[in-house]
Amino acid sequence: MPKIIKKRPARKKAVQENEVKSAALHALDKIKQRQRQVVTGVSVVAALIILYVIFALYSSSMSKKAYSLEMEAYNIYYSDASGESMSEEDKWKKALELYKQSVDIKASPTALFYLGNCYFNLGDYDNAIKEYNLLVDRFSSEEGMLPLVYQKLASAYFRTNQNDKALETLDRLAGVEDGIFKDTALILEAGYYEGAGEKEKALEKYREIITEFPVSPWSAEAGSKVAAEEAENTKEPPSEQSLQGAETP
Repeated sequence: MPKIIKKRPARKKAVQENEVKSAALHALDKIKQRQRQVVTGVSVVAALIILYVIFALYSSSMSKKAYSLEMEAYNIYYSDASGESMSEEDKWKKALELYKQSVDIKASPTALFYLGNCYFNLGDYDNAIKEYNLLVDRFSSEEGMLPLVYQKLASAYFRTNQNDKALETLDRLAGVEDGIFKDTALILEAGYYEGAGEKEKALEKYREIITEFPVSPWSAEAGSKVAAEEAENTKEPPSEQSLQGAETP
């Protein structure tokens, strides 16, 4: 009689099916996790873009407001007060307030310069110095404005008896754009020395202008100063005989 062979349960197949299902579920979880990460990343990027747009619009709005105030102050600063009730001092005070508002919103080199000028014109040289230095520190690349700023800054230093700082500022002026403003620095230095009674130092600066900058607009002034000094030195003192003759009745 033939032997009956019993079939074994297909455990291996069942195990394989379970492993496949488990791997599929695991892969599905990974996909869902990756999708959540992508969605989160996209949301963050979108939020950053929205914030940038808001900031750009706000910045543009503030820039327009600051510019509007600056232009209003500029028109007052240069307005003709001869036919108006407002005096020069009142003009500068009103312009100063508008420039301050403009700078508080968004500082620009021109607003800082004219804010300093308003203080200067009103005799508040310490605050003028503060604004000029702030301009130089924040907008050092504005080479077109620096010569004007250095001249006003040096003048403010002179008026507050900070003569060493004034001369240092004129040295900086002399070095701007390969020295094209050196003649202006020299004439201002010469004027200071002359006013301080240091005639020889003043003459040295005048002669430097004549020698190095013969076509400078300051050359004529420097030449006249040197010529007057030389004429003074070549005057012959009156002889003793002429003095005695002058004393004889």
